[in-house]
Amino acid sequence: MNFLNDLLGQLFKFVYETVESLGLGSAHISNYAYALIVMGLFYKVITIPMTIQSARNAEKQRKMQPELDKIKQKYGYDQQIYQKKMMEFQKENNMMQGCGGSCLTFIIQMVIIFALYKVIQNPKTYIHNYDKISRVFFWIPDLALADPTGYLLPLINSVSQLGFQYFNRNNMGAGNAQMNSMQTMMYIMPVMFFFIFRTLPAGLVLYWTVGNFIEIIIRGAGLLIGKIKARG
Repeated sequence: MNFLNDLLGQLFKFVYETVESLGLGSAHISNYAYALIVMGLFYKVITIPMTIQSARNAEKQRKMQPELDKIKQKYGYDQQIYQKKMMEFQKENNMMQGCGGSCLTFIIQMVIIFALYKVIQNPKTYIHNYDKISRVFFWIPDLALADPTGYLLPLINSVSQLGFQYFNRNNMGAGNAQMNSMQTMMYIMPVMFFFIFRTLPAGLVLYWTVGNFIEIIIRGAGLLIGKIKARG
């Protein structure tokens, strides 16, 4: 983890210095804020392959749903047999089981957020004259501290998470209690994160929120393209 912390810290240093050299900072959005936004964008760019794979799995899930329903109707009387038949069908059709790429993306995101938290806790290691730089982001005077309102940015993040889950819900699979439970958890998590993020540095919340909005754009664009192709 120390290696990842240092790697992420060096990347953040590079991004910050690049943003600073471009003079993007303003009275409302500091270079520090821009650097965090770029970090969120960078993460989503490198995980696009997993996002695309999840979207493809969702489309395959939609097309295979009638067959999945038949399996449930035929073997639903015995949960053990049903689970076995479902797994066999998914394996035969190269379908991701469980939440697949979505869960993997989330796990990677959590690892990065913990590492970024360490970087924000020890910023002087990576940013020269850290005490003198601006860390403002609109109503937040210092992104190294929690949102002074106590709720606004965490609330925006939770809403963006719900938007992301709207596009992501089909990736979870369907037809059994385990999948339904996982889907329920995905809608509970934004509420949990709201309370967790209220006390964490606003910079972390900004990073996560940016990622959510980018994910929404990617998923929404994919859905739109899919509908256009279907009509064509």
